[in-house]
Parts: sequence; C-alpha cells; structure tokens
Amino acid sequence: MSNPGNFGLWAVLGLAAGGMVALAALRDPLHPALLATALVALVAVAALVLHEPAWGACALVIIIYWNASDVLTDAFGFSWLLRLAMAATIGAALWKLLARGRQGPGRWPVLLPMLAYGVAQAASAVGAVDGASARGALEEYGKALVVFYLLTNLLRSPRALRWAVNALLAAVVLLAAPVVYQGVTGSRNLLWGFGAMAWKEIVPGQFGWRLAGAMGDPNFLALVLVAALPLALMELLEQRAGWCRRGLALAATAGALLATVFTYSRASWIGVGVVLAALALKHRRRRWVLAGAAAAALAAMTIMPSAFLWRIATLAQIGQVRKVMLPDASFQVRRNALYAGTLMFLAHPLLGVGPDNFPANYLKYSAEVGLASDPTLRDPHNLYIQIAAETGLVGIIAFCVLMASSFSLMERGRRRLRRLGADHFADWIWALELALATYLVLSLFLHGAYFRHFLLLLALGTLGGSLALEPAPGPGAPGPAR
Repeated sequence: MSNPGNFGLWAVLGLAAGGMVALAALRDPLHPALLATALVALVAVAALVLHEPAWGACALVIIIYWNASDVLTDAFGFSWLLRLAMAATIGAALWKLLARGRQGPGRWPVLLPMLAYGVAQAASAVGAVDGASARGALEEYGKALVVFYLLTNLLRSPRALRWAVNALLAAVVLLAAPVVYQGVTGSRNLLWGFGAMAWKEIVPGQFGWRLAGAMGDPNFLALVLVAALPLALMELLEQRAGWCRRGLALAATAGALLATVFTYSRASWIGVGVVLAALALKHRRRRWVLAGAAAAALAAMTIMPSAFLWRIATLAQIGQVRKVMLPDASFQVRRNALYAGTLMFLAHPLLGVGPDNFPANYLKYSAEVGLASDPTLRDPHNLYIQIAAETGLVGIIAFCVLMASSFSLMERGRRRLRRLGADHFADWIWALELALATYLVLSLFLHGAYFRHFLLLLALGTLGGSLALEPAPGPGAPGPAR
C-alpha cells in the first residue's frame, strides 16, 4: 500500500478516535491529560496496525493479558476497548487483503475441538438456572474464539510469533509494575484500577493487604504471572537474544516473581517450582537455571515478608479434608466448593448445571453436603470441578480432546523442528507447552474466571506447532526452520 492511499484511511481512523475521546471527555472531564494521551496513542496504534495487521494481533495480546479492558470498564465505564481493538485489527486485515491480494491459506489449528467445546457449553446452557450468566459465558467464549483465530491467521511467521510473545512479556511487566511499586513503597494508591488490593486474611487471625494489580484478584494475578514465567526465562536463557529482548525478559521475570510475593498466593509457588524443575531437567543451559534459581531464592528470603513464610507453612493443612472447621478459612471455602461441585456433577452428569452457573447453584448443594458456613455465593476454585459441574461429561470430554489435540500438535511441530535443526524455534514451542502446563497445574486451585489468558497462550502454542508443520517453502523463501 502506498502512503497516499493510506493517508485517507488513517485520517478517518484518527477522526474516529478523536470523536471517541471527545465523547469520553464530555462524560468524564476530570482526566483531560489521560484522554489526550489516549488520543495520541490510538492514532499511533491505528497507523501501525493499518501498516501491519500483525501488530494489531500483538496489541490484542497486550490488552488481554494485561486485563486492560476490564480495568477501563470498572474504572471509567469504557467497555469497548477490546471490541474496538478486535474490529480495528479485522478491518486492517481486510484492507490489506483487498490491497495486496490473498496472503496464503488460512490457518485454523484445533478448530473442531474448539468448536466442540463451545457446542458443549451451549448445550449445557439450555437448562441453566441463571440464563444471563450462561449467555455471558458463551459470549465470552465466542470473543475468545475470534481472538484465537485472529492470532493464528495474522501472525504469519515465526518472527511474528516472537513479536506476540514479546508483547505478552510486555503485558507481564505492565501487570507487575504497579504491584511491585505498591509492595515496595507501601503505597495505597489504586493507580486508576491497575493496582487493586484486598484486605484479606494472610494467616489465621492475621489480616493484611494482598495486592491484585489489574486482575482485581491476587490469586489470579499470581496465576497469569507465573504461567508466563517459562516464556520470560526462555528468552533470558536464549544465547541469540539481543540486549533489548534480554532486558525485557529480565524485567518480566523479576517483576513476575516479586509481584507474586506481594499477592501472598501459596499455590503460585507450586507453579514456580514446576517451571524451575522442568527447565533444570530439560534446558541445555541448566546450570544457569540452577544458579539463577539459587540467587533468586536468596534474594527472596531477604525481601519476603515474614507473614508470607507463615502463610506458606499453612499448606500443611491441605490434607485435613474432614468435615471440621479448618484454621485457614480459604482452605475451608475450597473444600466446601469441591464437595458442592461434586454433587452438582452427580446430579447433572451429562450436561451439568450450565456455564458460569456454579455460583447460582452453590448454596443448594453446599447445604445438601452440610459444609456451608456462610450464605455467600462461592466460585468453584478448581477449573476441573467447574467444567464437570457446569458442563458435565460432554464438557469434560470436549475439554480433554481440545487439550490432547493441542499438545499433540505442538509436540509434532517441536519434534519436526528438532529434526530440521531449528532448536531455537523448538525451544519456544516447548516453553509455550510449559506455560500451558503450568496454568493447568495451578488451575487445580483456581477456576476459569480469566480463561481468556489460557486461550491466548493456547493460540500462541498451537500457532507455533502449525508453523513448524507447514510444508517447506521453495528455494530462497524463508521457511519455519529458518
């Protein structure tokens, strides 16, 4: 596309962005500097995305993993960020397609398993008690599906995949920065919603501030930070990485670990252990992994709050599953949710109670099991119990098929790259596999409230496997191995 041809469309995008910012200014005149900055940023991003739609895919990665859309919705009432980004990226892709012609065949990895899991959720929604929540869950999955295949079709090369991974690491830095600032300085500034915090029980009888960042929940913040850790460490260990990439990886690694400390999330350190153990066993530079882990452990011991160490010690209560009052309230809540979810599944084994309908059914089934200690609607606190309770056997089978298909695709791609000698690309696919596995391990303790982050990682992983399995190009063309 020539510059004169683009100028008119850029001008239209700029005027549209300016109109939206002007409307926002009339609605909320207290933040003119932020709105002016948003105008400049929107125009710049629109120009970049129009020039190269893959940058739009990278912007989607940042928006989703940073959870910026939810923050802007809660803090400013602007609920269109993600939708506008999706629409702009689709529009830029269509414009490029019309201007330059077909860019190659579409890429639709694990399409049938993804659709099957969506159909399972739709079927379970038919008899849902809370129809609005079920429809909202289906809408959320639909948006995630669109983003999934936008990424796999707009990121056309291993280089573009690397852009997306770096965008995800940038989102990790953005997630961690306000939490680290609050934790180190003791600030109670919520930073326009990007630095949420909650006054919760740290250990039995002792309360304190647990920092939640842009996620709004400390446990979920720790989950998405630790799940991205394999990608940051892989880039940090890569011999070919330049100083900019290595600096980004170091900032993401240090920020994720330090922010996780201030979340006081116990399960997250199981994920950290899984990541370090896998890298120490499989990575070629395992000595660097072990040395870095030892240095990080020593640094953590010096800055870690004593209350956090006491909180880790409460993990010894996990084995106490009898129907008694546990000293740690969070263990009691999780145990109650486990039993209630099991009863939901046994009562509705085929299709479950409906997507996002666990809370609406919790009180009924927790009363039946005789463990509920308060009238609060509870979440399942376990992804697999949630899938079983809400979508039944149909949903469990569809989810297992989706996972098996995805990991099989990534493994086949990784092995082909090893045979071709493309070890660095193979390492990245393995890092994405490890990130997904870490997320699935930590999902034993958390439900799917932010499942879009997992699907984002899954899109990047299956994209890597698809790129690796594509037929070798003709002479002189850059192939996946290169």
